[in-house]
Amino acid sequence: MGTAGRAFPRTYCQSLQAVAFFSVSVTIQRSERLPWTVLSVGGELDVVGAPDLRQAVVKEVADGARGLLIDLSELDFVDSFGMGAIVGALKRLRQRGGELALVCPSRRIRRVFELCDLDRIIAFHDSIDSAAGSEPAPSAPVTP
Repeated sequence: MGTAGRAFPRTYCQSLQAVAFFSVSVTIQRSERLPWTVLSVGGELDVVGAPDLRQAVVKEVADGARGLLIDLSELDFVDSFGMGAIVGALKRLRQRGGELALVCPSRRIRRVFELCDLDRIIAFHDSIDSAAGSEPAPSAPVTP
């Protein structure tokens, strides 16, 4: 029997290429709102966009950021890769005596973090203005 009409499973790389082709790109804008460095994230924070956030966080921490505020106000979607990038940012900052907070006015997006109990270890704010009034308080390192 020939291979005509047979469906072959996609390899992992082919699946990632398909996701990359169809995925809405993530946007990341940097600003300052002392004492915070703000990274505003829009679009989809998924397998394709998470590395961009990770790279932006690494740069900010290397440049000396101690308080990082990730603004998710314009975020449409987050998956486990995006959440992993945020947890990685938290760990990286806390290892250096810094702190991470999130601006997340969307109840739908915030619920994803609550289901994973991340709202217990990351401060959430409804707006940049409410977050800007708080000081980044250094915390103990996060353990996996």
